[in-house]
Amino acid sequence: MEHPLAHIVDRIDPTASYRIPNLAEMLDMPVSSTTTLAFGGWFGEAEWERVPGADGRRKVWTGAALIKATNSELPPLDHTRYTASTLWRLGCGCDDCLTWHNTYTRNHRRARSDKAFPEQRRRQVLELVSAGDVSSIQEAAERVGVTIGQVYGLARRDEEFGKALDTAGEALCVDPGGPLCGRPAAYRSGCRGTACRRTHTGTAP
Repeated sequence: MEHPLAHIVDRIDPTASYRIPNLAEMLDMPVSSTTTLAFGGWFGEAEWERVPGADGRRKVWTGAALIKATNSELPPLDHTRYTASTLWRLGCGCDDCLTWHNTYTRNHRRARSDKAFPEQRRRQVLELVSAGDVSSIQEAAERVGVTIGQVYGLARRDEEFGKALDTAGEALCVDPGGPLCGRPAAYRSGCRGTACRRTHTGTAP
């Protein structure tokens, strides 16, 4: 396993001083995780300095000490001391750490997707579809400036939005209640109403 400082060692100035916030930023790691590593001896020997304007002390490392630490023997990956997030970033791939990583990645992607598809754009998609101003949900997404994956992804995660999308999608039906409504032939003919869409995707109730 590689030392966490190894991939930033070329950015460490031997004559400079570094504190936990500096290291957290350089390592792209939460301050809490960086603090845990610091007190676990991962960054080598540090000095103590008084915090300006406060009654307390904090650790400070010279760049030379950090560079030296990259070549030292690594402390053990103690699962009773470190969180799964910290251990994963250190290179642990056990089941618990892998589960944390997968959950973190999924939540991060969802948060990024939700940021790109905020409430205002959601309402616009629903309004376009329900008003029949578009021929498909995909066209509504394109006009609003989001991807169809973001629309359907939110519909799967958010039950309320999913139901609203299905209700709005009924306005896209080209033959409501007709003999082909909800059948594959209608979808092939261009209908993108809720019933035909569900039949096509295999999600019909």
